[in-house]
Amino acid sequence: MKARVLDAGYGVAVLVAALTVYFAGGGDDTVHHVANDPFWYPKVLLILIGVCSLWLLVKSALGRSGTPPSSLQWRALAATVVISGAYLLAYEALGFVPSTLVLMLVMSGVLGFRHPLWLVVISVLFTAVIWYGFADLLNRTPPGPALPSVPSLFQ
Repeated sequence: MKARVLDAGYGVAVLVAALTVYFAGGGDDTVHHVANDPFWYPKVLLILIGVCSLWLLVKSALGRSGTPPSSLQWRALAATVVISGAYLLAYEALGFVPSTLVLMLVMSGVLGFRHPLWLVVISVLFTAVIWYGFADLLNRTPPGPALPSVPSLFQ
């Protein structure tokens, strides 16, 4: 199959899915401040996903698609599904920080990233920034066993 057709097909599919979830998503009609509205973050992600799908459609229309994959890598796809499911199951029991660190380390290895130092640095920094953003900036603790806020670690 041509890469141009794949880009267009995936762009349309993802755009339809993002719009469907966005408009059918939860929330009430009352006005909340951003930090108190649990639906703002998923909606921002859906908007970004929609923008990326429009980028795929434009790329396809301009004929700038790359070469199509020679075949589907079934092992990597199956491993990604299993690892994502394990993450969702472990998230509540283990908490955000340990389960996200393990997810990033394992998933990167499965998908072919093999630089151990960069893998650890990126995993730790990404997890710490997300945790800090939710715990201290938005004053929301992720589900599962919670860690204290960053300032309280240094007191």
